[in-house]
Amino acid sequence: MKRWVGWMRILAGFLLTFGAAAGEPSDEPARRVMAFYYPWYGTADGPGGAGRVVHWGHIDADKLDISDSTHYPLGGAYDSHSSQVIDRHCRQAQGSGIDALIVSWWGAGSYEDRAMLPILNACKRYSLKASIYYETVPPPPTAQAAAQDLLQNVLQRYASHPAWLRHNGKPVVFVYGRAVEEIGLLGWHQVKQRLEKEYPGGVVLIGDGLSYGTAAVFDGIHTYNPAGELAGKTAEQVRVWCARTYPQWIQTARQPGRIAALTVIPGYDDTKIRTPGLKVLRLDGGLYALQWAAAVKAAPDWILITSFNEWHEGSEIEPSVEYGDVYLKLTTRFSEEFRAIHPAPKTVEPVLSADVQKQLQEALTKRSIAVLPEPSSTAFWLLLKQKSDLKILSWEEVVGGNLTKEHYSMVLYAGSETYRTTVFQEGDLRRALEAYIKSGGILAVLPSQPWPFYYNEHRQVINDAARYGITIHGGWEQPPADKELFFEPSSEVKILSQPIPFPASGDRRWRPFVRSPHHVKYRPLLVLKDRQGNSYGDGLVLAKTADGGTIAYGWFGLLNALQAEAVLAELFLQLPEK
Repeated sequence: MKRWVGWMRILAGFLLTFGAAAGEPSDEPARRVMAFYYPWYGTADGPGGAGRVVHWGHIDADKLDISDSTHYPLGGAYDSHSSQVIDRHCRQAQGSGIDALIVSWWGAGSYEDRAMLPILNACKRYSLKASIYYETVPPPPTAQAAAQDLLQNVLQRYASHPAWLRHNGKPVVFVYGRAVEEIGLLGWHQVKQRLEKEYPGGVVLIGDGLSYGTAAVFDGIHTYNPAGELAGKTAEQVRVWCARTYPQWIQTARQPGRIAALTVIPGYDDTKIRTPGLKVLRLDGGLYALQWAAAVKAAPDWILITSFNEWHEGSEIEPSVEYGDVYLKLTTRFSEEFRAIHPAPKTVEPVLSADVQKQLQEALTKRSIAVLPEPSSTAFWLLLKQKSDLKILSWEEVVGGNLTKEHYSMVLYAGSETYRTTVFQEGDLRRALEAYIKSGGILAVLPSQPWPFYYNEHRQVINDAARYGITIHGGWEQPPADKELFFEPSSEVKILSQPIPFPASGDRRWRPFVRSPHHVKYRPLLVLKDRQGNSYGDGLVLAKTADGGTIAYGWFGLLNALQAEAVLAELFLQLPEK
């Protein structure tokens, strides 16, 4: 039976490779199983190590112990450049139902890069596909550097290989969270634009992040590792977490029509290489099986496995002395179940009705909007989709004299917790923002992290929020465990008809907005409450300051909710006229 399944998969790979070139590519994403793969190991007697040990640390074969590996490979420490090792890994991957390897890649000429072509050739022999995990942008990290690196060192060198992973005829590249953060989502937006112009046929970029902004920029979204969310959970808690979280992640991808990928891990333990480190128990295979079962039920386009062989962090499914081939067998079972399910809908119902969408477009068209530097929150990506004339300012432009109500009826702060206070003269940017508010302008503070204007350019705590009428007090790092929390719309809300649950996962630092004597008019639109009616502060607010300006504020967690577009539409449609 296994031999028959293997031949069927080889035939399917042949048809996929040659059929896509001959006919029209399908709009339906192929249901695929992929595993993150690490070609960075070397042994002294191997072709890659060539007299030295790479990545393993100290190897004690007699005691079955490796200093930098949580577990011990079943066949011992190996060399990632060995053709026999690469062949074995591809055979194991193909036999367990894995369709593609996502290969950790650290730049042209790196140790991992030198293994790339042998990996692709082996994948071809086993009807597997491969792509890279783009780990870091070459220094100094800029959008131009990333685009040039991908064009010259990845796409032009490897993407024409018949084993390279493609989606609808386009080569696929995965981008790790480190690389995303190095140039920001706006930087990757610029990378995408350049690749579309300079690479014939286009590229499919899959970004590490599960936010509205990540889905706005990339062609698909994923997370590399959910270990932080799974740590300390019982089997039942894992089941509940998966059932609640996976559909939300998929909806985040499908609302804008992106590829939806879910990640499963067998376990995680990096305590050998980090202090104190993080450990997620394998629950005798139960952790892996629970995630797989929930992922199959959620029906994403792709399921990603972290990892095939990341031995440092104890997330490998490759056979080990401790677990044998248990995890390859589980992968075989669940990958077959995954392929057997019916195709999922490509899109979900839009958050905004056609009527509200029209109202929002008309309202925003009438406004001249400037964006402060380094925008990243959902608010920026929603506005960019709605307004082609959105003006993204440099810090120099902020203090250049044009930041007035006459030039811009609204200024958007969509960054994190850091901003620049001085450009040319001490405090000149502070004075520019204060003058804008006094001119009667609207400052929309819709950040990507909990506390806007908290740090200056030197990462010193300054907490300038109150200076601009943003009075944030109290809150918590983690919500009370015994409370069911939700954001209740006030009586003035027109679009949001249902409460919005407080986030169940991710960054849940709550920073409520409170009224102060400086506010001459104050309108809370969403208030955080529990089922007993207790209030924990305001999350969406319009406030008129004594200086004559208007503050529009939204807690960052609301901007990451599935209802984020409706939250922002509510806020923008209630802004005062120009």
